[in-house]
Amino acid sequence: MAAQRPHRLTRRQATAVAAAEMRAFGDVLASLDGDDWDRDTDSAGWTVRHVAAHVTGQYEELARPAVLLRRLGAARRRYRDRSVLDGHNQVQIDDLGGLGPDGLRARYAKVGPAAVRMARIMPGFVRRVPSRKLFPGEALAEPDLGYLIDVVAPRDTWMHRLEVARATGVVFEVDAHDEAIVGQVMRDLHAGWRGRPLHLELTGPAGGTWAIGRGPALESAQVDTLALMRHLSGRGGLDLPPDSPLADARVVF
Repeated sequence: MAAQRPHRLTRRQATAVAAAEMRAFGDVLASLDGDDWDRDTDSAGWTVRHVAAHVTGQYEELARPAVLLRRLGAARRRYRDRSVLDGHNQVQIDDLGGLGPDGLRARYAKVGPAAVRMARIMPGFVRRVPSRKLFPGEALAEPDLGYLIDVVAPRDTWMHRLEVARATGVVFEVDAHDEAIVGQVMRDLHAGWRGRPLHLELTGPAGGTWAIGRGPALESAQVDTLALMRHLSGRGGLDLPPDSPLADARVVF
């Protein structure tokens, strides 16, 4: 199979992908039973309830940017020993983690669609604001809020949906939008690649074949798609030899 070269989605495509992932995560929340909410996930120290609170908080902040600014201020006051991002995530859980399952589902159902609408209409001058103004010290492949909204936010929700599925046994449904999210991960992997050009075959759900690095491939690798996504996010998932070209590869989720 011919290898694909990663490319960035258009804004319209990115919004469609974000909407699809928002619905997919909502479907997972709807399917959870009572005991599922207290199961541990691959995010260290977070249960399914914490993950749901975090994702709901992300959408709430996109729908209402004033909420994001308030939480960033709270993070700097309460969690001075943490990075701004980690402290902000904790404030999301402080605010929403006490909601019961029905409360979280209801809040998510309200703010998810509103967040997607806000992303669709957000003016260009806002999208061009450097993300470091909000989250200093976080190294992103592209430095503007547009990238954070179009690429990182749906990817983050996607990874947390995978975590919830792994923790609870809920089926991880895959369609074309999942393939698009994986494609954007491959784009960031390619952009930061410093090794020999790689022919990378991803197997299983949302798989495909990718040309990573510039020039004709000098190495090849075949890995499970979902396992590689977990590995690239720093969650483990692959037992790779130290000399594997993917051993130290990471992408921001």
